[in-house]
Amino acid sequence: MPHDKTGNVGFRKIVSLMKSTMKSALARRGRHLYDAPNDYYAMWLDPLMVYSCAWFEHGDEDLATAQLQKIDRVLTKIDLRAGHRLLDVDCGWGALVIRAAEKFGARCVGVTRSKNRFDWANECIKAAGLSDRVEIRLQARPDVEGRFDRITNLGVLGYDDRSDFPEYVEALHEHLAPDGVLVSHCVMSARPVGRRSRYDSAEFFGSYALADDEPPDLGHTLTAMRDGGLEVSCIQDLRRHCVRTLRLWEANFRAKELALRQLVDEQHFRAWCDHLSDWATAFELDDVSIYEIISRKVGMHASLLPWPCEAG
Repeated sequence: MPHDKTGNVGFRKIVSLMKSTMKSALARRGRHLYDAPNDYYAMWLDPLMVYSCAWFEHGDEDLATAQLQKIDRVLTKIDLRAGHRLLDVDCGWGALVIRAAEKFGARCVGVTRSKNRFDWANECIKAAGLSDRVEIRLQARPDVEGRFDRITNLGVLGYDDRSDFPEYVEALHEHLAPDGVLVSHCVMSARPVGRRSRYDSAEFFGSYALADDEPPDLGHTLTAMRDGGLEVSCIQDLRRHCVRTLRLWEANFRAKELALRQLVDEQHFRAWCDHLSDWATAFELDDVSIYEIISRKVGMHASLLPWPCEAG
């Protein structure tokens, strides 16, 4: 049978249209999950307004304690020192950059795409008397300029799908100083190739995560980082910590249901209920995981790398 080139072109157009439609749908859902008023988040996050995986030493800590432990642990682990320039990608309400300046003496830049979070963070920085050491920029990651001694990205990594990950790595590599350290919290697929999920992950990822239905796995991520000029020095699985964080958020969220419903419409409220519950279930069932990955630029002399008892 002759090869139908016209049919192939038509199929590619359909695939392109489907991807475009999916990205539009994800963008609409993203607005529901991103643009709520600050008071909305304040009802169920910790007092510092940290929206990323906490760190539990024993598992029985309250959310505020666990989030502060996470920030201090990460900044210590990357050996943040006085005078270092630190970039926090998707900085949220500014808790990490404020702590980095206050406790560690760093000079910090945080970037966010949310005007609400930008305004909140700047008020907190002003109240803390740190305006000379902390700058919040209302911009997307690709628009960041400058070189930094340390880069943190503790939320979901800033790429649209697996094919965009090398570009993400390349951008952070460009902003990292020659002897700099990068720490990322990376949400990844935990399923080996060919293993069926116990959870309906195709529907889940299509609703909440990436446009190509599933995040990269650990092998894909490490290969892309190496190809992008980054040497990984430490990897830690945070899955249990993430489940605990999500369940505490969910409990706070349900406890404040009546008040929360006064701030957003029904579609927004339901989107958040499903978002927190479904992510927690996916992590519990080992369909997704989250890893803390610390890396440096390739080519550093071995004598300059830290020993295990040292940070990073």
